[in-house]
Amino acid sequence: MAHASTLIANPAIPMPSMTIPKLRWPLLSPRGRALLMMGIMISPCFLSDAIGYCVQRFYYTADEIADRQAPDRILANIRILQVACPATDMPAAEQRLWATEVAQHGWALYPEAGTGCFKPGRNLLGVAGLKVFSVACPVMAFSATDQRRWVAYSANHGWAPYPQAGEGCVDP
Repeated sequence: MAHASTLIANPAIPMPSMTIPKLRWPLLSPRGRALLMMGIMISPCFLSDAIGYCVQRFYYTADEIADRQAPDRILANIRILQVACPATDMPAAEQRLWATEVAQHGWALYPEAGTGCFKPGRNLLGVAGLKVFSVACPVMAFSATDQRRWVAYSANHGWAPYPQAGEGCVDP
């Protein structure tokens, strides 16, 4: 094995000369050939997606198919708002600074979440010293069926109930 790896390959090894066969394209323009190749390369993706969806539908119940075809009425009747609260260990000077900022921007206070909490008009995620979270509340009173759907929807998404904000409100 060691001897074979030290041998130098002889450049005079005869190789049979063979021409590569020339494939004839259909009588199409270059643009037509390009579109044909794109169609051939892409079509399995679309076919497998459509076939996979058809197979998946075999396992749906009639209610699940009806739910998928009906527009999502639940989120249309939900109001999601952002809430920001100062940290409990925040210095008094910084709390006053945030109180002034809230007053200058006209942001509404949100005492349901705690003292000093407010609803900011812009994204405050990542601001040091503030605890920022969202609250999702129904805009109107749901019927019994819609109420069950909302409870199931929020449970499926892992949203915890937030009763301080009102009945049916969750913390997404």
